[in-house]
This record gives sequence, C-alpha cells and structure tokens, in this order.
Amino acid sequence: MKRVTERVVNLYSSQHRHWVTQFLLLVPALALMGVVYLGSLLIFGRYSFDIYENGKLIRGWDWASYRAFLSDPYYWKLIGTTFRIAFKVTLWSVLLAYPLAYTIVGLKKPGLKQWLLLLTFLPLLVSAVVRSYGWQLLLSRQGMMNWLFTHLGITEEGFNMMYNETGVVVALVHIFLPFMVFPILNVLSQSDASLKAAAQDLGAGSWHTFLTITLPLSARGIASGIQIVFTLCLTAFTTPQLIGGGRVMTLPVFIYQRTLDTNWPMAAVASLFLLVSSIVVSLLVNKGADMLMFRRSGKGGQAHG
Repeated sequence: MKRVTERVVNLYSSQHRHWVTQFLLLVPALALMGVVYLGSLLIFGRYSFDIYENGKLIRGWDWASYRAFLSDPYYWKLIGTTFRIAFKVTLWSVLLAYPLAYTIVGLKKPGLKQWLLLLTFLPLLVSAVVRSYGWQLLLSRQGMMNWLFTHLGITEEGFNMMYNETGVVVALVHIFLPFMVFPILNVLSQSDASLKAAAQDLGAGSWHTFLTITLPLSARGIASGIQIVFTLCLTAFTTPQLIGGGRVMTLPVFIYQRTLDTNWPMAAVASLFLLVSSIVVSLLVNKGADMLMFRRSGKGGQAHG
C-alpha cells in the first residue's frame, strides 16, 4: 500500500503533472472519437459481411459484397467518376486558390485584405444545400450564366451545365475553394520574406524567385489543401445529388441509394473503400510534399557548401 501511495504521489509531482494534465484533457475527446468513430467502423465492417438477397438482409459472414464490388465493371465506373471529379475539383481549386492566397498575403492595405478574406470565406457561412440550390439557378438553361453568355454572343443556345459532370465540378470548386485557400494562406503568411529579398539581391528574377523560393516553401500548405479538398470531394453527397440530378453517379450517392434499398452490405463495402482511399491519398500527398521539401533542402545544402 505504501508503494502504491508513493507511485501516485510521484505521478502527480511537478515533474509529471504537465503530461498527466494534457492526457486528462484529451480523454473526453478520445473517448468520444473511440465510441462514435471506431464504433461506426466496426458496425460497418460487420454489415459488409452480411448477405443481401431478393430485397432482404440476411445476417451472415460472406465476402460476396466485396467480390461483387471489386469485380463488377459498374462499380469501377462509379469509382472512376468519383475520383475524376475529385481530381478536377482539386486541380481547379489549387489553380484558383494559390494566386488568391498569394495576392492576399502581398496586400499592404489591412482593410482591403480583410474584405478579400471575408469574401473568400463567406461561402462557409452558408450551408452546402443552399449553395447547391443557388448554383442550380445559375447553371440552368434559364439561369444567369446562360443569359450572360447568349447576350455577349458567346453562344446562341447556351451551355448545358446542369445534370452533368461539368456543373458538379463548378459547384464543388466554389464550395471547397476556401479549404484550399486557408492552408496556403497560412503557410505563405509565415514564410520568411528575407529569403525572397536575398534571392532578388543575388540577381534572381521574379519568376525564378517564385519557383525556387516561394513555391517550395508553400508545398506543405498546398499538400494540406489537396488532402482536405480531395477527401471532401470523395465524400461529397449534397452537390452531386442536386446538381447532378441523379445522372452523375458517385460513390456517396450510390451509398445513399443502397442504404435506402436496405442493401447495407454493399453500402458498407463502398463506405470502407472510400475511407481507405482517403487515407491512401493523404499518405501519398504527404509523401510527395516531404520529397519536394527534402529535395529543396538538399539542393540548398549543396549550394551552400
């Protein structure tokens, strides 16, 4: 009993109190995540081995849903559509977010910078459902986009951007763009301005300075934005459902439909596939960013030597 008391006293001594307090503060969040997240994964994993026949769910342990999902060309078409949309949205988000973040960081007027930040992150204050309905009004045949294009003489009949992949990509880029801007903006704002000044003093031009200094230093922010946007696109449901109108079938829409049909094994398999895909993509993006940073530091070390 005396030894136990001494261990308890030592545990709560000033030397160990700091990490014990941190651990106790994390316990509620870890418990919640463990019950909700891991519990859901276990339930999904259990449902994936059940059997769905003739509209009925039969409890069992069978790999039939896994075999069907991985062997049927229809499901691979769904996977291809989902990843293609996610890739397009992520690419356009990077191309639009980086110049915007770069411009915001370089602004000297605080008032203008605050307004640009407000306009950039304003879509986050509106739900995805409302934004999707707004894009329905803009992209429809009688919407403002086609009205503008026809009056400018760009087209006579207007563009068909509803109920197809193009409309889904446009709407998702608008919705997820702030998630790409924020990490890039955070990294650029913390970069050392003296490095750019030193490069310019040594005779480097603006483009050379950007390609050799600014862009490599912001690689971690780009990687974080790609991880967030790509993962959100893989799991997006509301916008593909509303803008796609049932004609653009992605894995989240497919999971929703199979859940309504009580085909829970197939819905569980597709959900687990999305989860694993998101983890793999995040690891690959992290690895790519680490390689870029390592190469950049290696070149810098050689040049310095």
